[in-house]
This record gives sequence, structure tokens and C-alpha cells, in this order.
Amino acid sequence: MVVVYPLQEGVTMNQKKLAQYELTGSIHTLSVKSTGMPIDIQEEVKDCIESSSRSTKKDVVTTTTKINPNKLMGDVFSYSEFLPAYETILAGAGILDPEVMRADFRLDNYDPAHYLKYAKLNKYLISALAVTYKVQNVYRTVNLFTQKQLSIAIKNRDFEAENYDKHAESNGTDIAQSRLEMRSKRMNDNDIQKEFTEKWFARWDKAIKNLKAVQAKYNEELTKLYLEGKDAYPVRFRSLTDFLIQYQECIFCTAQMIELLKRLGVENPEGKAKYHKRKYGIEYFSQADVKRAVKEIKRATTEFFES
Repeated sequence: MVVVYPLQEGVTMNQKKLAQYELTGSIHTLSVKSTGMPIDIQEEVKDCIESSSRSTKKDVVTTTTKINPNKLMGDVFSYSEFLPAYETILAGAGILDPEVMRADFRLDNYDPAHYLKYAKLNKYLISALAVTYKVQNVYRTVNLFTQKQLSIAIKNRDFEAENYDKHAESNGTDIAQSRLEMRSKRMNDNDIQKEFTEKWFARWDKAIKNLKAVQAKYNEELTKLYLEGKDAYPVRFRSLTDFLIQYQECIFCTAQMIELLKRLGVENPEGKAKYHKRKYGIEYFSQADVKRAVKEIKRATTEFFES
């Protein structure tokens, strides 16, 4: 049984830190479908074509081409610069009447500390999308040796969202250090701006209304983990406190902590939750914090398309 409980606004993320959750938006890559096979691709656009695949049906050849507009003249940070770059690549590759099948929009930060600093907040945001849209393909990757988190991602037929350590992914070759990426698949028109400023905005708005369900989902799984591991040998954690510290990245607010402690049979869960916060410094987010983060995502996206 999933228990749903009210959000708590009392304990919030450090507001100075939240104010530094700054993003720069731009289009990363596009996949376009066209009739025929591009030939005699001009030298100046070859690096912009990341991959190309061909299929034939009823004697009609269809090509899907992945395009990176940032490889033409450098990173493109405005829609007004993107459009001529995109058109130049299409013309140079001989791609006529392209149909956009997929578009990836990146939201970057250039501070080396940004990825780890906001990993929990981004996890909360992406988890809200996953729960709201019942995404089944959800995963988290860590470095094999250091155990440091590298990415969190969700994928379904229509869209993907991922937050990843761009510095690690690029081996330090990219100026971006942290990336939150929105990917639209199975697009049915070429209106990229509408895709990211209307459809994605609607997704975020719907998702952040489901934070209670996110908390309940995590508590359901945390309860299973605790019951499976509390008497395990070799020992997985020595105490409930050990467990809460080990899985603190899955506990997002005081109300969720209290409900989890109730599930685990703790007496005076309110007092225990208050003490744990004071003693061990777990980071919490209010609904207002999450809304402010989504507001920054929208601001960075809008700024790109309106510039």
C-alpha cells in the first residue's frame, strides 16, 4: 500500500545554494529523416554529421541523419544562430525536406562543483518525471572504482531525461561540467521551439505536482531495502541511523522522513526526524525549492529560443 502524505515547507534547501542553480540552454543534437541518401557531403559540414543510417521500403530510400550544429562554428547559444547553422548543414549534406524525429536540448553549467552539488535536486526532478509518466527504464550509473555517481536517466518511447557529469563523460574535453538534458523522440513536426517551450514545460509542470507520489515510491522501496538488510550477514548497515545516512539521497523532505520512520516502527518519528536533521545535516527540499529549479530550467530554455 502506498501512503500519500502532505508536503512540508518548513525545512528548505540552502537558498544561496539554490540561487546558484544556474543553467545555460542550447540544442545539442537533432536526428532528421529525409528521402534519398546524402552524397557528396561538403567538407565543412562533415564533422557535424555524427551518424547516418538508411532504410528502404517499396523502393523508397529513407535516411536518418544525426546532426550536431555545435560542430560547425562552435557552440551555438541562441536560436537565431542555430537556424542558419542548421540550414547550412542541411544544404552541405544535400538533405532535402528533413523531418525532425528527435531533438536533444542541453542545460549546462560550467562550475566543476555543480554536478555533485545539485545531483540530489536533479534526481528529485527526474524522479518526478519518472513517477508521473510511469517510466520503466530508469537507472543510475556510478564509476566502477570510485563509486561516484556519473548519471541518472529515464527513458521511454517519447522522451528521455538525464543528468550527468559532463566533465567525466567528456574526460575533461568539454567546457561544460554538468548537464541536464531533455530529449524528445518520435516528434511529429519540425517545431523545435514548441517542443521544448510548450510540451516540455507542460511535462515539468505536471511532474512537480506529483512530489508526494515520488516520496511515497522511494519510501516503499527504502522500506524493502531496510527489511531485507537489517539482519543480513555480511552486515550492510549497523543501525537505522547508518541506513538513513547511506540512503539520504533518496529522502527529500521532513515529511517523507517522518513517514519512512513510521513505516519502520520508530517511536516518536517526528522527534527522530528532527534529531537526525540536526545531527547529520541531511539536505531537504520544499515544494517551493523544486518550483524554483523548474523555473530556472524554463528560463534557460526560453532565453535560448528568444535570442
